[in-house]
Amino acid sequence: MSKAQKPFLSFCIPTYDRLEILRNTIESIYADLDGVDLDEFEVIVSDNQLDQSAKKVIEKFLFKNLFYFSTDCSGFLNSFNVLKYGNGQFLKLHNNYTKLRKGTLKKMIAEIKENISAKGLIFYTDGLNQNGEIKKINSFNSFMYELSYFSSWSTGFGIWRDDFLKVVESIKIDKYFPQTSLLLSQSKKNEYIINDRPIFDNQKIPKKGGYNIFKVFSVDFISLIEKCYLSGEINKDTLRKIKFNLLYNYLSVRYFKTVIVRVDNFEKSDIKKSITTYYSNIEYYAMIMTAFISPFKFVIRKIKIALFKQLK
Repeated sequence: MSKAQKPFLSFCIPTYDRLEILRNTIESIYADLDGVDLDEFEVIVSDNQLDQSAKKVIEKFLFKNLFYFSTDCSGFLNSFNVLKYGNGQFLKLHNNYTKLRKGTLKKMIAEIKENISAKGLIFYTDGLNQNGEIKKINSFNSFMYELSYFSSWSTGFGIWRDDFLKVVESIKIDKYFPQTSLLLSQSKKNEYIINDRPIFDNQKIPKKGGYNIFKVFSVDFISLIEKCYLSGEINKDTLRKIKFNLLYNYLSVRYFKTVIVRVDNFEKSDIKKSITTYYSNIEYYAMIMTAFISPFKFVIRKIKIALFKQLK
């Protein structure tokens, strides 16, 4: 690759604290250099911790394509801010707890090269769709139907830099879901790609929390999807599927973890009020009943993903 050419891929990592976890993630990227030139990718870290603590972590890595930025951007908005620093042709938003599996870096760069002309939007579901396939889809509605509520997942999101630059100054960004706001801005593309291959290893975050996750997902996220439906970008079947899967496959699991067994620190106030903003009372109580069997569903999903990882 020519030195004057921009890298193909930017890993854009917003971070706040979690220093050891961040270090593990960066190590996993640079441990995966077999067949990859440093000029082909870059790693961008945007730190919104006031004491710039992540800078000490970054300084211990001596790679020319690793860059640190300090920002006063608050909360989840750092997930939008970090993309501004990327110079790669494809900007991959990347959670600070998401490690790369061996061979992932080479595969991602190859996929970007393959799609660089058509610039189909690429989303990484990491086996969560439970099919382990790479699917090319030619309509936004079908893409959202297939993706369902995983459109909220920041580490799955990526955007071509050319597309990002077209909307960066004009787009209205949701403060909790900047990545979904950007995703929904790409409804006019000719091609969409869902990569469900298991390519990441997510580190456990002890005692996650600090905000009202039930309000954020059942009100803020659904309001974004509802607007997408009202504007005609998705149809009613897609809206229904996203809402159904979110309620029974995500919020029920979160209810089990947060309310029943209390393994995290998310806020628990006004859960019913939040959920019944877009769901009925019957759906709310059905979600609670589903929460009690969610550990079994979770285990089954983990087994399926583990099988994908063995086969790929």
